[in-house]
Amino acid sequence: MARSAPALVAVFVLVPALLLAIAAAQGPPLPPTNPSDAAALHAVFRQWRLEGDAAAEDPCGKGAWSGSFAVNASVGCDCSSGVECRITQLNVTGYRNITEIPPALFNLTELVTLDLSNNYLSGSVPREVGNLSKLETWHFNNNNLSGYFPHESSLLRNLKSLWMFDNYIEGPIPEFIQNLTNLTDLRLYGMKLQGPIPQNVSKLINLENLMLGDLEGNYTSFDFVENWANLSTLSLRKCGLTGQLLSPPRNLPKLKYLDLTSNNLSGSIKLLLQYKDSLNFMDVSYNPSVNGTLRSIPAGQKWPINYIGTSVDANGTINSGSLTILNCLRMQECNGNDLTDHATSFAINCGGKETSYSDRMPTVFSEDSTDLGGAGFHVNTTSHWVVSHVGSDPFSKSPGIVQDILDTDMLELYKTARTSTGALRYYVVGLANGKYTVQLFFAEIVIVDGPGRRVFDIDIQDRNIRKDFDIAKEAGGSRKPTNITHEVIVDNSILVIHLYWSGRGTCCIPYEGAYGPLVSAIKVTHFQDPKISPPQAPHSGSSRQDEKRRGIIAGIAALCIAAAVISSSVVYLWWKWVSLVKRSMA
Repeated sequence: MARSAPALVAVFVLVPALLLAIAAAQGPPLPPTNPSDAAALHAVFRQWRLEGDAAAEDPCGKGAWSGSFAVNASVGCDCSSGVECRITQLNVTGYRNITEIPPALFNLTELVTLDLSNNYLSGSVPREVGNLSKLETWHFNNNNLSGYFPHESSLLRNLKSLWMFDNYIEGPIPEFIQNLTNLTDLRLYGMKLQGPIPQNVSKLINLENLMLGDLEGNYTSFDFVENWANLSTLSLRKCGLTGQLLSPPRNLPKLKYLDLTSNNLSGSIKLLLQYKDSLNFMDVSYNPSVNGTLRSIPAGQKWPINYIGTSVDANGTINSGSLTILNCLRMQECNGNDLTDHATSFAINCGGKETSYSDRMPTVFSEDSTDLGGAGFHVNTTSHWVVSHVGSDPFSKSPGIVQDILDTDMLELYKTARTSTGALRYYVVGLANGKYTVQLFFAEIVIVDGPGRRVFDIDIQDRNIRKDFDIAKEAGGSRKPTNITHEVIVDNSILVIHLYWSGRGTCCIPYEGAYGPLVSAIKVTHFQDPKISPPQAPHSGSSRQDEKRRGIIAGIAALCIAAAVISSSVVYLWWKWVSLVKRSMA
């Protein structure tokens, strides 16, 4: 017992000391939340049904209601006064049941950060947003908001980051944006906004990321781009841009990402090559009047540029077989004699190796596993098809090929896919003219849980066949296959399948860059109307042949039964006759 006394003394000394150290590390208790802020937050959370058992808790003391990457409900506070805490940050993202913006939200006048992205907010942005004059971060992206930007938004002079993509907001890009000179990150796309881009956007000299796109209406001169010293990301996809490619040249020393896809720009590609060494990504595709020559590149290197759909001369960068096919796509110097096989069918395993798949008839799906990098294209000179990948996420290295690693019962054909954060185009060159059946194979193998949504559009032969296509919604869940079948006419020996992102859907669930089109396989066959030209192959497995077989089998079976009945009757009659003869003789 005597020996244990020092140990007990040590325990009694060390435990209080340890508790005091923990308390000191945690700091003094937070002062209470400002009563007005607390009342406003409780009212907002009650309307959103987020409070649960925390209705009586102090908001700044609680901090987080949910804190996962996909679903988040949390507040941040400034308690520096020592008397009370003011709510300065509100993040509520990823809730499907949140559809309204409560009026009490705009009583949180000390907010610096407001992130309500990836919910289902609807209606227009309330004018009371002007009350939040201290806002620096305003993210309302990936909702169902509509109407116009309220003019009261112009009061948010401290804004540094404005994200408003993937909504239904309409009208012109507001002129007052030019007055938000503290902006460093502006993202407006995937909505119903109209051009032109205001020329005075050039005043936003602090911009680091400028992403505008999917503008309707009037054309925009490219002159608004100025010498922005801090600009790293410039994405102006589908903005109706006209004029020369950054001529005269601009001083953009930090530019890493340049996307000018699908505009009406002109001029020589050389105007952009001054930025080539610093750029991680450059895309000028589908600007038909962009021209010039690309010099040859050393073996093993790749250009960080996509120029398909332009008039750029790239003879020095690709082989002659690929050049023949690309010239046919541009309808320039197309030597049809070089395309000797006028195919009537083809199949591609998008993102995967060559594989066989049996439906009504066995089909070999060609390999399509080339890494296209941030932007590029691949020419299959054997089967005369091209895949073009346009667009790359500027903030992450998005995989162009994805694979489902789980052991599911899906067919192998659906377990790999090619994807893009911009657009995928598949071209088939040298098809025999006529009517074709196009079959597209899909399965969502990336966004498999949480509130993420992949939404994209599909065109075939420059005609839209699906708008806001959602694979998981169409299939009834993720990791479930679904197909689209469409009939088209080929009249110039070229078939074009275009899958593209229009700024809709989530961008960052389960990771940044998880958006845009995804396709597992493509199959194209020459159309045959069964009423006019029924399949003649005996092994085709068609229902008409099955019915014919069943009819023949049934007929043979009936004849056999009839023969058996007649034979039995003859034997019975013979036996009866023999019996009668024996009786008469007896």
